[in-house]
Amino acid sequence: MLACPVCGHSNDDLSVVCVSCKAYLQAKVDTLDLFHTIWGLMEAPAATMRKIVIARQKNYVIFLSCLFGIALAYCLIWYRGLGTLIGFGPALALGVVAGPLLGLVAVVLIGLFLMLVSRILGGHATLRETVSVVAYALVPVVLSLVMVFPVEIAVFGQYLFDPNPPPLVMNPPAYIGLLSLDAIAVVWSWGLLLVGTRVAQRLSRVRAFLSAVAFPILAAAAAALGMRLVP
Repeated sequence: MLACPVCGHSNDDLSVVCVSCKAYLQAKVDTLDLFHTIWGLMEAPAATMRKIVIARQKNYVIFLSCLFGIALAYCLIWYRGLGTLIGFGPALALGVVAGPLLGLVAVVLIGLFLMLVSRILGGHATLRETVSVVAYALVPVVLSLVMVFPVEIAVFGQYLFDPNPPPLVMNPPAYIGLLSLDAIAVVWSWGLLLVGTRVAQRLSRVRAFLSAVAFPILAAAAAALGMRLVP
C-alpha cells in the first residue's frame, strides 16, 4: 500500500492520486514510448510493467497484438506444413492478412483468462490493464518475428513451410539454432508475463506464478487435444 505524504491515507500500490485528498502519490504516465518501453522491459521489467499498468493511454497494445498474431499465424502455418498445399507466397500472404485479427483475439482471450484466474487468487487488475501487460509481455516474440524470421526465410526459403525436404535435414545447425532463438523468445515472454501479472494484479510471487503458469498448461492441453482431433 502507498501512504499519502499529505494526509497519510493508505492507497493502492498503483494509485497515482490519493483517493482521500487527491494529492499525487507518484508521477503520472500519460503515454508510452514504444522503444523506451521495450528497452525498459529488458533492463528493468518490473518497473516498466508498473509504468505500463498506470499509463493513462495504453499505446501500441493493438500494434503489438497484431504483430504477435502474424508470428502466431506463421507458427501455425509451419506446424501444419501449409506451404505444401497453398505455396510459399500465399503462405506468407496468409500470415500477414489473417495474423492481425488472430493476434487481437488471442491477446484479449489470454488477458481475460489471466484476469479471471488472478481474481480467484486475489488479483485486482482490470481487463484493460491485464491485456496491456499481455501485449507488452509478447515483445520478445515480436522481436523474433522481426529479427529471426527473416533469417529463417533467407536460409530455408519455401522449405520453411514445405517440409519436403524438412529444414532439419537441409541444414541441421542453422535450423536448431534459429528454432532455439524462437524458443528463447517464448520463454522470455512468459517470464515477462509472470512479472507483469505480479505487478498488475498485486499478487505475491507464488500466486503470480500460479496465475501465469495456468495459461501455458491450458494452451498445451488445447494443442494436444487439437493434434488428436486434427490428423
